Amino acid sequence: MHRSPRLLVLAAVLSVANLVAGCGILGGSSGSGRDTLEFWMYQPADAKAAQVFDQLRGDFEKANHVTVKLVQVPKDDYNTKLASALSGGSGPDAGYLDQPLVARYASDGTISQVPAGTVDESAYYTGALNTNRVGGKLFGLPMDQTTIALFYNRKLVPTPPRTWTDLLAASAAVHRASPDVAGIVVPKGDGYGAWMWPAFVASAGGTLLDEQNKRVLLDSQPAVDALNLWVNLLPSSPRKITDSAQAFETGHAAMTISGPWDVTAIHDQFPDLPFGVAPLPYRDRPASNIGGENLVVFKHSAKTALAWKWLALLIGREHNTAVAQALGGFPTNIAAAEAAKSAAGQDPSYAVFLAQLAVAQPRPAVPQWIQINDEVVAPALDRALTGGQPAQQTLRQAAGSARNLLGWPQSG
Repeated sequence: MHRSPRLLVLAAVLSVANLVAGCGILGGSSGSGRDTLEFWMYQPADAKAAQVFDQLRGDFEKANHVTVKLVQVPKDDYNTKLASALSGGSGPDAGYLDQPLVARYASDGTISQVPAGTVDESAYYTGALNTNRVGGKLFGLPMDQTTIALFYNRKLVPTPPRTWTDLLAASAAVHRASPDVAGIVVPKGDGYGAWMWPAFVASAGGTLLDEQNKRVLLDSQPAVDALNLWVNLLPSSPRKITDSAQAFETGHAAMTISGPWDVTAIHDQFPDLPFGVAPLPYRDRPASNIGGENLVVFKHSAKTALAWKWLALLIGREHNTAVAQALGGFPTNIAAAEAAKSAAGQDPSYAVFLAQLAVAQPRPAVPQWIQINDEVVAPALDRALTGGQPAQQTLRQAAGSARNLLGWPQSG
């Protein structure tokens, strides 16, 4: 299950009664003299994941003489119900947000800045921590993270490509040897592709926005080059082949770009596929993208100190691996991640994804980024990938549209 960005609809018309009816609550009764801390979370996928949070809740309650009320909300309903509760003056003391939503909530004053000394920032992956920075200030803590890598068929590509040049050559060689086999499943111009594309821009030394100087860089040379890489892969990776169901898994494509969620799926459904996982090919420097959830404290809370203490527990070295895995992601705490990597029987792809996360770049920290991703970047990629416009032209138009949405100067 990937974490591709989506346009989130904020509905403020639900009543509090309907809100509570759609949520599961654990630990909701407080004893005499005990504070109650309300924490919102996605409804766990299984009983094992639920036990992780319930165990930590119990330990925290005993240590701090407090009641932690875990409110479990179905993931697809979470953002809508959270927005509704907050707009009605209620809602939790703390909870979590999809990474690109932190900028939106920070900009409208809904969440609190992380107090200095809450955690040792050097203990966390830089990319994950920086998904919480807005205007240079920290507004949340990274709970879990995920990223993408290159999946390759060992029979068709014995040595995975390291650079863009290697990637182009490997793809061409596969298709030349077997015209009915594509070199790679090239991402499409949709929200998911738009989430992956910045990894290639970063590997060419670029970025998409310069928030500090209010500059849109969607049409910068690294961005143009990254899009042209995808375009130049298409002759050896025809859509008529890669549009077939599970083209990589069935051997119709030699390579694909995906995340850790596909490792288990391929092992389970295609046990005979000889595949490996390697870092994304790069041009100037290794790079990747990042997804996941961040922990935040809401400004209306009267228990902010207690809330930050609870959140720090969730991402500490001892518990962050279990918490992240409960959400289907990787730890953000470096020591926790390294300990998990060293565990006996760990799939070797785990180390590859951790290497990607060490060079992962956060999405731009502007409130409008999800809209820009889905409504500006994705269509621009699609126009180039379907042959409708050259990469430079479509990205120049996209840059202008992004400036309009951001209200930034139309130059530079």
